Amino acid sequence: MSASTREPGALLSRLSALAQHEGDTPYLRVRARAAHALSAVQIDSAIITVLLEGIKRVRDRGGEWRSVEPGQLLLVPGARMLDVENVPDETRGRPYLSVCITLGQELLDAARLLLPDTRHAIADGVAVEPLGDFAADLEAWCDAIATGNDTQARYALVGAVLGLCSRGHVGVLKPPAPTLAQRIRGLVAGDPARDWRSDLLESALDMSGATLRRRLAAEGTSLRNVVADARLAHALMLLQGTSLPVKTVAHRVGYASVSSFVKRFGERYGIEPSRVSAA
Repeated sequence: MSASTREPGALLSRLSALAQHEGDTPYLRVRARAAHALSAVQIDSAIITVLLEGIKRVRDRGGEWRSVEPGQLLLVPGARMLDVENVPDETRGRPYLSVCITLGQELLDAARLLLPDTRHAIADGVAVEPLGDFAADLEAWCDAIATGNDTQARYALVGAVLGLCSRGHVGVLKPPAPTLAQRIRGLVAGDPARDWRSDLLESALDMSGATLRRRLAAEGTSLRNVVADARLAHALMLLQGTSLPVKTVAHRVGYASVSSFVKRFGERYGIEPSRVSAA
């Protein structure tokens, strides 16, 4: 855990270098040339986002907007719906750019072992903190990523999580109660182009079709909506994090018709996919 605040300049440079990479990385690069807003983005796990260029604005649904600038860290402490705005730095002619790091359950379990008295932790709202307060841990994470040392990378992130907890954000350690919809989204995300019929999911989840439909109805959704949400969420990740054209993204998430994909994406997020694309 960071012992003192550091100037974040060197860390921002290192993260900016990481953000030039596309493809299979243990983090998500989000890049946008045009300002855009996204409605009801489904977040299924705790996430740390570091702003590198531009401004990000987020709010829990129905809550207040929070602004994040370069040199600040955004914590989303657990599953929720967020409204999001990503704004490039127009004065410098620079695109919006950020690095997002998912805090997986294995990592959070390790942090819980070090802070065992979290039984009554509540899931608090999104938080914005100075990046310099976590520079030592995130620099160690960058070192581990550069050398491909996954164990050291997780250890460094545990330090960052403990630092956040020391700031009062203990809600990030609240053990989740995963919904059936979240489990299905996880399966679909692993192969979004697959024809995810009910019988495939019934087999994967070891439950009958009637039970599947009943439990999803109790969560206020349906199998069709959950599968569509998972595909569109994966499409959003590809559009923001790669230079793939919209047509390729549509096919990768199981849409044979690009026009159908564009329509569904617009209905889901309130914006055309071309406006989100990093290409």
